[in-house]
Amino acid sequence: MGSLALMLQDRATVSENSRGGDRARDISELFDREYKSLHRLAYVFVADAAVAEEIVMEAFVKVFSGWNRFRSVERKSAYLKQMVVNGCRSRLRRRGIEQRVNEAAHRDLAGHVRLESDHSDLQLDLWDAVRRLPDRQRAAVVLRYLEDLSEAEIAHVLDCSVGTVKSQLSRARRKLEVALREEAILDE
Repeated sequence: MGSLALMLQDRATVSENSRGGDRARDISELFDREYKSLHRLAYVFVADAAVAEEIVMEAFVKVFSGWNRFRSVERKSAYLKQMVVNGCRSRLRRRGIEQRVNEAAHRDLAGHVRLESDHSDLQLDLWDAVRRLPDRQRAAVVLRYLEDLSEAEIAHVLDCSVGTVKSQLSRARRKLEVALREEAILDE
């Protein structure tokens, strides 16, 4: 009786392994067959190859994670196309929202940093230069000069030491000075 159970268990293991092999082969074949056309489809929507690839890969992950819910490969292909189109539409919607928010923030920032109308162009150029700083330096500058936080408060927000904040602010000021001199904004 024990050997019969072992034999049945071995058959079940072989059967599961062969199904797993079939699944891996089916997934590979579906990817090979559909990827290029789905990437092309996404690229037409979003006009960015990297974003198109992300969208397609997200669709494949969703199909692969729900592999057993589909009865046929055709359904998987149709679902992939639907997921890619929906992903593109979502990404475009998000891109539009981000642009509107960024434009509104830029207008608000421009309104907050203007002290006198004669200096508005200089200040806009300054904040454009700030936006070009590396992330950590930009964060330190905005927190220090726009939010008026102390170095200790900035260190807490950025989760770093006060010394790091001081060095980031110092580097940022040097970069801003160079950038503004290059644009002939500051007098030498």
